[in-house]
Amino acid sequence: MRLQRIDQFIAVAEAGSIRGAARQLGMSQPALTRSLQQLEEELGVQLVQRGVRGILVTPAGSAFLARARVAHSEIGKAFEEARRSNENASGLVTCGLSPVAASLLLPEMAIKLQAQYPGTRLRILEMPPSAILPQVRDGAVELAVTQRTRAGLDAGLRYRPLFDIQLRVAARPGHPLAGTRALAELAGAQWVAQTAPGIPDDITTQSFLAAGLAAPLPAVHWGSFMPAVFELVASTDMLITLTPPLLRASVAAGKLIEIPLTRPMVPLRVGLYTRADSPPTANARAATQIIGGIARRYAASGELRDIAPLAPSIARERRKRAR
Repeated sequence: MRLQRIDQFIAVAEAGSIRGAARQLGMSQPALTRSLQQLEEELGVQLVQRGVRGILVTPAGSAFLARARVAHSEIGKAFEEARRSNENASGLVTCGLSPVAASLLLPEMAIKLQAQYPGTRLRILEMPPSAILPQVRDGAVELAVTQRTRAGLDAGLRYRPLFDIQLRVAARPGHPLAGTRALAELAGAQWVAQTAPGIPDDITTQSFLAAGLAAPLPAVHWGSFMPAVFELVASTDMLITLTPPLLRASVAAGKLIEIPLTRPMVPLRVGLYTRADSPPTANARAATQIIGGIARRYAASGELRDIAPLAPSIARERRKRAR
């Protein structure tokens, strides 16, 4: 089975038509059609159904496509590793970061990676865990730093805890609930969540449930800490949970205030996800080491007073695996 035919099938599936895939690949439609037919003959199954409006991937094609994408990603990494071992070529690392992780790790991670490994290119995808973890599993993203979620407990993923962090509740100056100190009194407020709709893993939901309270339904779901989200909270009565550095910066700028709760929010556990069955590239290994170093510095120095080291829990997990 030729790898080129697999690549061409992936292109057809993603383009949704023979014509679009042929144009993308720079080949004729008849040649691409023959290649697809030969692949189907080798597999003994029909991969796509052809119609006047394009093609539709069959159930057998969908099953093959999922594995083909992983194989394509792994082969691409193999080529890059071979080139880097033979010449001083630049390498690309695709890293997924949750909004919380991005606020803590960038730009320090990018600066250190460039300083220690000049020429390395870093591609950052800032997404909630529900969006980024499937891409780690499929090989499109090499590593992700995000909060531990139920969706992340997957046999195809390897997880390494980094630290716990206590998020804080923020609101606009003069907010009617500014004097509140009890979480129960915030149940009727409108909240901004950094998760996708229908994913109950945001720290606000967890904190309300842990306190025996009904969790409020977020008014806005936002996948990053872009400046616009701060403007949204600063100009409305919505509430948001922020990391201490982001909150301090927003307070110093006069945009937001903290609502200090008597009982703090549930700690957010941040960790590193990689694929369980794929060795990392040299550049991804370097990025992982830098991320681990930043996490250890945070925990050891007390630079962020709300970050708790996870060294004891890591040791316990390692002892469990050894037994």
